[in-house]
Amino acid sequence: MVRQPEVHLLCGMVGAGKTTLARQIAERHNGVRFTLDEWMRRLHGGLRYDDPAYVAALAACQGLIWDTAQQVLASGHDVVLDWNQWSCARRAEWASVARAVGALPIVHFLDVSVDLAVERAVGRADSDPFSHELDEAAVRHLGALFEAPTQAEGIEIVMHR
Repeated sequence: MVRQPEVHLLCGMVGAGKTTLARQIAERHNGVRFTLDEWMRRLHGGLRYDDPAYVAALAACQGLIWDTAQQVLASGHDVVLDWNQWSCARRAEWASVARAVGALPIVHFLDVSVDLAVERAVGRADSDPFSHELDEAAVRHLGALFEAPTQAEGIEIVMHR
């Protein structure tokens, strides 16, 4: 019997530790990690996450990543899509995309407080060249937009704290 490959989707506030977890999942599952921030920063340099040009380039970059990820899945390996599945609609979209190619979507939810997210995210860009520069107000704003996943979404959810 052929094992169904998995698409691991990351979900959590800015600074929750998604990329760290993505690295661990990829190693544990012999999978391939695709970190959107790394691709965007390499392809589009110093554009800020809130720059309209950056926002306009996101879909094309995700498409390129997904084209490559499908090749990985076809080889029988898991894929870790390391970008924030911050809303129910976004999780539903990527779960549908994964299922369409025969993969099992799994959401990994990093549940951290806003205060911890602020502590981790503020100043992180100084030590991580692929991280976006965020101040406390930006982290709190993004945290207010975040929708925690629920079982009602019909996607397997793995909780991480």
